Amino acid sequence: MKKEHIDYFFELFEKNSIPKIFSKIESFGSDESLVNSDYDKNIVENSDRIYSVFFIPDYLKPVFNHQVFNAKKINQFFKGYAIFLDGFISADAYIKHRFRSNAKGIRRRIKRLESCFQISYKTYFGSIEKEEYDVLMDCLHEMLVKRFEQRNDVSQSLLRWDHYVKMYYSLINEKKASLFVVMNGDTPIVVSLNHHFNERLFSSISSYDIDYGKFSLGSVEIYKKLDWCIANNHKSYEMGMGDLSYKREWCNHIYNFEHQIIYPKKSISAYLGAMIEYTKASFKEFVFKVAYVRYKKFKAKRKKGASHELSYTASAIEEIQNDLPYNTVIDYNAQEFLFLRKLVFDFLYTSIENVSNVKVLEISKEQKTFLIIGNKKMQRITFND
Repeated sequence: MKKEHIDYFFELFEKNSIPKIFSKIESFGSDESLVNSDYDKNIVENSDRIYSVFFIPDYLKPVFNHQVFNAKKINQFFKGYAIFLDGFISADAYIKHRFRSNAKGIRRRIKRLESCFQISYKTYFGSIEKEEYDVLMDCLHEMLVKRFEQRNDVSQSLLRWDHYVKMYYSLINEKKASLFVVMNGDTPIVVSLNHHFNERLFSSISSYDIDYGKFSLGSVEIYKKLDWCIANNHKSYEMGMGDLSYKREWCNHIYNFEHQIIYPKKSISAYLGAMIEYTKASFKEFVFKVAYVRYKKFKAKRKKGASHELSYTASAIEEIQNDLPYNTVIDYNAQEFLFLRKLVFDFLYTSIENVSNVKVLEISKEQKTFLIIGNKKMQRITFND
């Protein structure tokens, strides 16, 4: 008997469609259901195949015809992470509920970013010019490359980059996807691609300028996108699979994906084929569990051994002295001095200075010593050989 594999999560969020064998979707915790306009009664009643449907979120349950089909179900090893937004009037209300006293820290980092730089936010949803799209996608690509080099890791998104560049432009203009950007002046420092399905956002591909690392741009991104979701009547913010600490911290709904083997009731060959598929799928989940633990250990070792940063000594930040040396002011945004950029931004964060008031002096070429000076504070940086 024929077998059809369906990535349910992918179908919903990336293709914006419900597989034809399901008549509707029932939402977790509510009487709401979404009727499938593509439901094909003829395919269902004359089914000649087994459907292996995986990555089913527990809050978007597909409904099939129980008079025609039976199903075997498997809890998958990988967990999903989502934020349910019902009852929250703003991102601020959510973080107060979720983080309690630590919510102040998130708000403080956002205010710090906005006080140090000329920050603006924009979400493209339903309209974006091709030229602007291309520029932002190039920025996201560059950010991903640098971020994963820093992590000594491989980005799955970069492996399919050309496909994504072709795909997202039309999806954004059709309101099936969105592009969220944080700008410093005219420069993107966060770029995030998101899918939308039935007023639910799935955060798909995101990255940021790693020189702004001190400002916790990941938290800024989530906070601002939550605000957008609530303002635009979205029900949830989905982060997908992947056990990462920030997801555990932010999400109020952590769930196991489900794998369903759906087969025609009246066919013995379908039953036997479904049992074989069920055994295979169950064994795969066991293998994933064993392999994932080893993979996590391997990644941890790689990260410990990975360091591409220059070695330097930074003095304590202190009040500006009256007898400052007269030295050449250098442009830390110039190619030859880009290695100073992150250190300047770290100084801004700690000293709460605005970037427009900061300059960098080269004290000694031989000793590779620089002085970062703001309105009130300064810091000496010496690079080690």
